[in-house]
This record gives sequence, C-alpha cells and structure tokens, in this order.
Amino acid sequence: MSRISESHTHIARWFFLLLATAVAALFWKVIAPYAITLVTAAIAAVVLAPLEKRVRRLVRHPHVSAVIMVAFMFFLVVGPLAALLAVMLDQAFDIVASTVANPDWVASFRLEEQAGFLLLPEFIRHGILSLDVVGLLRSVAQWATSNLGTFLQGTTVFILNAFIFFVSLYYFLLDRERISKEMLALSPLRDSVDHEIAVRMVGTVRGVIFGSLIIAVVQGILAGIGLTIFGVPGAFLWAALVVIAAQVPMLGTGIVMLPCVAYLFVVGESASAVGLLIWSLALVATVDNMLKPYVVGGRTRMHGLLILVSMLGGLEAFGPIGFILGPTILAAFLVVVELYKAGILENNKAA
Repeated sequence: MSRISESHTHIARWFFLLLATAVAALFWKVIAPYAITLVTAAIAAVVLAPLEKRVRRLVRHPHVSAVIMVAFMFFLVVGPLAALLAVMLDQAFDIVASTVANPDWVASFRLEEQAGFLLLPEFIRHGILSLDVVGLLRSVAQWATSNLGTFLQGTTVFILNAFIFFVSLYYFLLDRERISKEMLALSPLRDSVDHEIAVRMVGTVRGVIFGSLIIAVVQGILAGIGLTIFGVPGAFLWAALVVIAAQVPMLGTGIVMLPCVAYLFVVGESASAVGLLIWSLALVATVDNMLKPYVVGGRTRMHGLLILVSMLGGLEAFGPIGFILGPTILAAFLVVVELYKAGILENNKAA
C-alpha cells in the first residue's frame, strides 16, 4: 500500500505542476498586453508609498489617501503634458500668423546665405541643400494620411492603458501591505533574505527615479542659462520644459532644445543658433550620461558603470520602462550574488 500511495502522490505532484503551468501560461496570455502598464503602476506605487503613508496618517482613511495620491499623479503627468501641448500650439499659431502677415519673408529666406549655415562642414551643407523639401513634405503628408487609422487606434490604446494604470495605482497603494505579504509568503527563502531583496529593489527604484529628477533639474538650469545667453524668448518656460523632456528616454532634452536652435536659424540669428547647438550638445545633453551613473549609483550603492549598462540594456530589452527595470533587475541580481557568497560559498569553505 505504501508503494501505491507514494506512486499516487508522485502522479498528483506532476499533475499539479502541469496544471499550474497551464493556468500560469493562460493567465500570462490574459495580462501580457497590459504587463508593462501594470509594472509601471507598481513602480509608481513604490515611489509614492512614503508620501501616501503621510497622507494616510492625516486623513486616517486608506481609500481617501489612495484617491488623493492617484489624483496627485494624474495632475503631475497630465498637467505638464497639457502645458507643453498648449505652448506648442501657441507657438505654431504664432508662426502661421507671422507667415500669413509677411509671406514675402518666407519667399526671400535663403538658408545658404545664413552665417551659421556657412560655418557647417561642406558635406553637411551640401546634404541639407540637396534635400527635396517639397517632396519630403509630400511624403510626410501621404504617410500621415495613410497612418491616420493607426494613429486613432493608438490613441484608443493609450487611453485604455492610462485608465488601467491609474486604477492599478489605486489598488497597489491601497493594498500594498497585503500584496507584499502574499508575495513574501510564496517565497521559499528565509524572511530575512526576502526582506533584503525587497529593500534593495525598492531602494533602487526610488534611487533611479529621484536621481533622474535631480539630473533633470541640473539640465533645466543649464538649458535656461544657454537659452538666455543666446537670446531665445521665454527662456524660463523652455527650461522648465527641458526638465520634463529630460525624463523621455533617448530623445530627452533634444525635444526642446532642437526647436529652439531651429527658431534662431529661422529668425536669422545663425551665430546664436550654432552657439546654442554647441551648448546643448556639449553641456545639456552630456550632463545626463556624466552624472547619472554617479548620482543614481550613490543612492543605490551600485557601481556607476553597472548602472549605466543596466539602464541602456533595460531600454533595449523592455522599452522606456526598462530605464527603471534594468537597474532594479541588476539590484536583485547583486543581492542574489551576495547571498550566494555569504551562504553557499562560505559553507563550502567551512566544510
């Protein structure tokens, strides 16, 4: 009977393993389209958790504090985006109005006669002048027309993902203690080990976020100084937008600085345009790669080179959210290595 019982137990274990694997695969298929959104909401909840604790102590109701933090996050994200869109539309209307009021200015403008343009290397000047601007605009118009449906579909998906993000953020903030306990209960490791891994990963997420904000402010200050020196109107406003744009992976401050350079070229301030371009490339853009490994590495107790590589690798593997996921995975890996060194290796050496 014992052999039959052991055989039955063995079969039951394999059956449960197969069943659990199948259910997990189906569950992943269900949530996969929104996995990045859920991870982003979880990261936002980790960052906002200390502030939410303080708000909860004031209002003494977890549901109210979670709603307040979701509203705060909403206005923190939507507010700057709306302001940026408003500024872009306002500037666009001004350009159109000035063009309509003075059409001869457009017809008489010659890029090859601008002083700043003449400072560029000959092969670059030749490449720019050889561009078929009319054909390029026609291609852009055709592309925009053919991809209008895709754009509208993408807008719908974006709105849906935004809705899921804010709803998920609410529940992550509301139930974070219970979620944390459930996740730790599933781990076969000792509680002290689980706690060390969790603390290191949470510290890394917060270090990357706050370190990035510090560097973005530095970039905004440098951009404001450059914009003021080279005579761009509304330098303070554009500098504030640089702080926001600095959070966009890959493109970063170029979203704001390049249009400012183009503006100076268009109004005939070619020397100032070249000066601002050099300022942007030499100072504003490079300060990110120069400071981020040290600032973030100092907050997360990880080497600057590892931070930089994990950020770039995360961007390649996971897209924009990989900017945070990369260092977080690195932190978990380093904790596992430390535990291996402190546990298995030391035990083997002692034996």
